[in-house]
Amino acid sequence: MINAKGYYPPLSSAKLIPRSPYTDNRDRTLSYLRLLPADTMLYSFRLTFGVDTKGARKPGGWDDPQGLLRGHSLGHFISALSLAYSATGDEFFKDKVAYIVDELRSLQLMSKGDPASFVTACTPDNVKQEDWSRDPSTWGEGFISAYSPDQFALLEQFTPYAKIWAPYYTLHKIIAGVLECYARTGNETALDVARGIGDWVYGRLSPLTDEHRKKMWSMYIAGEYGGMNESLATLYSITGEEKYLAAAKMFDNENIFPGLSHGEDTIHNLHANQHIPQILGAMAEYKATGDEYYHDVAKFFFDIVTEHHMYAIGGVGRGESFRESDKLAANIESDRNCETCAAYNMLKLARELYSYEPDNAKYMHYYERALINQILASQNPHTTHYMHNGVTYMLPIGPGAEKDYSDDFHSFTCCHGTGMENHVKYQDASYFITERGGKTVVYVNLYIASELTLCERGIDIKIESAFPFGDVKVTASGDADYDVKLRIPYWASGAKVAGAHFRDGDDYTTLEHKSGETAVADMTFEYGLRLEYTPDTLDGDKVAALMYGPFVMVARGESTDFITLNIGDRRLEDVFTPSHNREAGAFVLVGEGLEFMPMFRAHGFPYHTYFKIK
Repeated sequence: MINAKGYYPPLSSAKLIPRSPYTDNRDRTLSYLRLLPADTMLYSFRLTFGVDTKGARKPGGWDDPQGLLRGHSLGHFISALSLAYSATGDEFFKDKVAYIVDELRSLQLMSKGDPASFVTACTPDNVKQEDWSRDPSTWGEGFISAYSPDQFALLEQFTPYAKIWAPYYTLHKIIAGVLECYARTGNETALDVARGIGDWVYGRLSPLTDEHRKKMWSMYIAGEYGGMNESLATLYSITGEEKYLAAAKMFDNENIFPGLSHGEDTIHNLHANQHIPQILGAMAEYKATGDEYYHDVAKFFFDIVTEHHMYAIGGVGRGESFRESDKLAANIESDRNCETCAAYNMLKLARELYSYEPDNAKYMHYYERALINQILASQNPHTTHYMHNGVTYMLPIGPGAEKDYSDDFHSFTCCHGTGMENHVKYQDASYFITERGGKTVVYVNLYIASELTLCERGIDIKIESAFPFGDVKVTASGDADYDVKLRIPYWASGAKVAGAHFRDGDDYTTLEHKSGETAVADMTFEYGLRLEYTPDTLDGDKVAALMYGPFVMVARGESTDFITLNIGDRRLEDVFTPSHNREAGAFVLVGEGLEFMPMFRAHGFPYHTYFKIK
């Protein structure tokens, strides 16, 4: 095993300070996690295993009891409840997730037999659910899902989507959820569930040849497996049992990994969120084995995506797929860009890569970009009796597009699932702690108002932020000597730093803390205007997004034709005038007859993100 260069403190040690757009989003999600009944999310599991559903309301959308992806949202729900407990310390969330995990374990124990021995009565030409098995004693020990193993067996027969729908993807959400529960709440039963899943997967896949598995994983959506390699490698790291690492390697995608390992773009025209989690798995395998091959796969993938496939908000893709490298303007399509759960996984990848290179600020530059302009922007601030945590599937960037949101019980898309997690962990990458020359070093990468308290290490750091404005105050105290490394954002057109050792052009500046004293850094990051161009043109015109500091600025407008900005040779500061309202915590830009606002403020009306530039 190869260890990272340090660690991220748990959410329980890094708490958000109210009130900000971040805490507003968090609180809406916490309310939803309280509201959503555990028995509703367990409904299809109990139905599949033939036990009492306790009169619960049925879920809808992708988790409908007849849906082929049913059960995936429960995994996200488990993860979200575990994160919520870690972030708040509220025992309600810990008790709720423990109830779910206990129920899953009781159902899992009903599954008996050899995983490899299960045979479906169905064929690729007959996938009728009424012919699926209803006998858990034949499903294989350790099996747990909201449907029988028939979909897994049909995948082995290369049954295409949409006759089946990504059985290992669903299973990954479940194992990822219980591993999150174990890590965040210490629930040992959750680890038992994870081990059971790992045992079943190893037993089911071991008899298959490498070529058989390679063909399965190359299948569009049917062969989508989420981050099974990540979860299984993590399970190996926890338990030390070699079979889990062997199972993780069975999910290595030999269609794309080798090319990525030496910098080849093997992802164009592939389903984006089918493959991003696989790269997270490569990082988990790197951690478990120290094999640089996996690290190279992940690093090159990140570089290829962010340098050749990324839109200004940090999102990727048209529809759900990567398109041609550097063909961004040509693939802006009304409301079909930038799947939100793809950004969720890209943030996780940036976070993992950074932990091995804490002085390489590019990972946190990306993290901040996508967090502010896609994740923060993805939740509807207006709640209703049927929408408490309305989140986007795609976050549209096409001309005249408008955000659309999920509801409480009838959506349960992949992005609704990650949307239960996104908003309770904003501070997840704010701080990174390492040791250097016998001295503790704390990296501050996100200037979200929060407080880090590590009593056992004598560290207390408070971040006060005027977000969305660029004024930040960092106060370090405690009874230990330590350094605070403060990231200088890539977008700052100017930075004023008082109290820390600041050199213009550096990615980090240093605030030194002496035991028993208080050290303060007052920082002002100046917002400059810039255009971020796509590499390609559209109808012969350059295409760009307007940026103001870290923010993608969008303009109200119903037209579905691109708006042209006649910039000419004028400075942007002569075209667009900022108007700040600090009391309201808001600002706009006015220019070219348009009013621009940050993407995270654009709700309930159509807008434009990209413009043709004259």
